[in-house]
Amino acid sequence: MIFRGYVRRFSTEDDGQYDTIGAFWDEMAAIYGRENLRGLGFGWTADTIEYAIGLKTGELNRSDPAYLEMELPDAGWQHWRGRTDSLAAMYEEIYRDGPLCFEIETFDDDGGCELLILRPNGK
Repeated sequence: MIFRGYVRRFSTEDDGQYDTIGAFWDEMAAIYGRENLRGLGFGWTADTIEYAIGLKTGELNRSDPAYLEMELPDAGWQHWRGRTDSLAAMYEEIYRDGPLCFEIETFDDDGGCELLILRPNGK
């Protein structure tokens, strides 16, 4: 699958990414609508994460310097569903089984969320 979106780098220190990535979601939702967005987390370091937000349908401005196009594996993804207000607890449970290569997130206006996660070697 191809993911297309706008990418930024966020600090993960003290779980600060939840607020800053949330603000990025709010910014993009004001333009495109929250339910038409999907987020991609990747490229973790000891204290940062790369995070892109793209559209489920429609096109983004490809000439924007923040534009990213990335090919992702089609298979091996695990599916999680829950509530946005429990996102930190969901990720705590997910990370008990080890690090991720990629995460794809979607959120709805009613507070629901879905996560697709991919671990190294599809584990």
